[in-house]
Amino acid sequence: MNSPELTGRTAEVVRKAVDHLFARQRPDGAWTDRLSSSTVSTALGLLALATADEQRYRDRIELGMDWLRAHQREDGGWSMADKFAPSSPGMTAFAIAACHRLDREGSAERIARGHKFIEANGSFDVIPGMRGPGPKTWPAAAPVAWSLVGLRDIKDQPTLPIEIMLLPPKLRNKVSIGMPAVLALGLMQAKVIPASAPRRFLRWLARPRALAWLRSVLGPNGGVEECPMISALMYLGLHAAELGPDIQQASLDYLLDTQRPDGSWAIDRDLEIAVTCYAVHALAEHIDVATDSRLRRTRDWLLSTQWTEPFKPLNIPAGAWSWNVPSGWPESEDTAVALSTLGLLGLSREHPKVADGLRWLRVRQNRNGSWSEWVRNSFILNDRPCTGVTAHVVMALHQHGEPRGTRAAIDRALRWYHGDQLPDGSLPSLWFRDGTHGTAKVLETYAELGTPNHPVAVRARKWLWDNQAPSGAWPVSVQTSQPGETVEETAWAVYSLLRAGTSPWDPRLVRAVDWLVARQNEAGSWPEAPVGLYFEDLCYSDDLIAHTYTLRALACWLRLAGQSQRP
Repeated sequence: MNSPELTGRTAEVVRKAVDHLFARQRPDGAWTDRLSSSTVSTALGLLALATADEQRYRDRIELGMDWLRAHQREDGGWSMADKFAPSSPGMTAFAIAACHRLDREGSAERIARGHKFIEANGSFDVIPGMRGPGPKTWPAAAPVAWSLVGLRDIKDQPTLPIEIMLLPPKLRNKVSIGMPAVLALGLMQAKVIPASAPRRFLRWLARPRALAWLRSVLGPNGGVEECPMISALMYLGLHAAELGPDIQQASLDYLLDTQRPDGSWAIDRDLEIAVTCYAVHALAEHIDVATDSRLRRTRDWLLSTQWTEPFKPLNIPAGAWSWNVPSGWPESEDTAVALSTLGLLGLSREHPKVADGLRWLRVRQNRNGSWSEWVRNSFILNDRPCTGVTAHVVMALHQHGEPRGTRAAIDRALRWYHGDQLPDGSLPSLWFRDGTHGTAKVLETYAELGTPNHPVAVRARKWLWDNQAPSGAWPVSVQTSQPGETVEETAWAVYSLLRAGTSPWDPRLVRAVDWLVARQNEAGSWPEAPVGLYFEDLCYSDDLIAHTYTLRALACWLRLAGQSQRP
C-alpha cells in the first residue's frame, strides 16, 4: 500500500470517528458507554423481581426472559457478554436457575440443553462452589441461586460468614467490592442454615454491623457500585433473611431503574468517568483539547465527580475518582486517568483538586511499589497489585511532575515491574484478558518516562511483536473469552509501539493500521469485543473502550506518519 493511500484513508477514518464521538457527547460534557448485557445480571435481576412481586413485574420479567431465550447459544450454553462466544458453564447455571424458577415447563428443552452443555464442558466442577474448588474472585453465587429456586439443598452452599464484620476493618476490608454480596448472602445463610450455639452468638453480634455496613455503601440512587448484579444479590439475600427492608427497597428500585428496554441488565450500569477520560485522551491526539470549547464542560464535570469526603466503608481517604457516579467507589486507576485527563485539559498540579488527587495516589501505593484498586497491600481477590493500574498511576504522576529518586513513588513502581514481568516478557493486567493490555500499558509507561529502551520495555516490545497475528492485529492467540483478534488489543499495542519509537511506516505497524482502518463501521465506530474482566471468569465488552482507544491509536499514527518520510 502506498503512503498517500493509507494516510488518506486513515485521515477520513479519524475524521468520522471524531465526529461520532462528539455526536455522543452529553450536554454536561461527559460520555456514556454501553457495556454488554450480562447473563448473570439478567438472571439474578429477574429472580429478584419475581421474589419481590411476580405479578406486578410480570411484563418486565417476561421481557427479560425473552432476552435469555434469545441469547441461548447453539451449543446450549449462555455466554458472559451479550451473545459473544464462548458459552460459559457458570453463566449457563445462572440462566438455568432463572428458567427453572420463571418458566419451568416452557423452558424445559432449554434447561435440558443447558445441562448438556455444562456436562460437556467440565461439568459442575468448573463452576465455583458447585462441586469443585471455591471461587477465586467472587462469592459462590451460582449455588446460592440454585438453592433459592429449589435446584439445590438450601443448606448445601459455600459459607459466606457475616462474622467477618467482627474483625478489624483492616482485615475484613480485603474483600472490598465483593463484600456487599458476601454480607447479604451471609445474612440469608444465618437465617436458614443451622449453626452451633457459639456461631449463632457471633452471627447475632455481627448482624447489626453487617446491615449498617450495607446501608453505608448505598448510593443516593439506591445502587452499590452501579452494579445491578450486586443489587440483585443484596435484594435476594436480605429478602430471604427478612432483614433490612430499606436496603431491599433501595436495591429493588435500582434494578427497576437500570433494566434495559430489551429486558436485560449489564454488569455495571456504565463506566462514564472512565470512558469520558478515554475520549479526551483520544481527542488529544487530534485536536488541542485544552482550548477546545466543547471540552470545557467535560473538565468541569470531571472535577465535580471527585470524592470530597472519605469513603468510610473501606477507610479510603477523600481525593479520588471512581469509574462512575453516584455509587461507584473511589479507586486508583480512574483517579490516575482522571488526573491525566485534567492535565490534558490544562490543569496543573497546583490546582487544588489535582493536588488532592496526586496526594491520594501517593498514600495509596503498596509497600512493594505497585498500586491496587481499593485495598492497599492485599494479595487476594480483585485487590491484588495490578500492572495496568500501576501503569496509569505512574504516567499520571510523571505527567504532573512527580519528583524522581530511589525512594520516590515512580521509581519504586519501576522496580516492581522489573520483578513482576513474566519470563516471556508479558505483564498481564488484572482487569483485561490475557497479556496485551498490561504489556502495552507498561511499554507506554516507559515511553512516557523517556526510557523506551529499558530492559523491561525491550522485553515487553518483543512480546507484543511476537504476539501479533498474521493479519496485523492482536492477539495471535486467545486464552480467555472470545477467540480472535480485537480492535481494543490491536489499538493498545499499536499506540504503545508508536510511543516507544517504532516508525509509523514499519511494515508490521502498517498492517495493523490497515486492519483497524478496514474495520470502522458506517457509524464511524468499531465493533467491540469482550476483553474486559469484571472478575477472572466474567468478561464484558464496552463500545466506547473500543472506539476511543482505536481512535487514539489511529490519530497518533496519522500525526507521526505526517511527520516522517516513508522509508
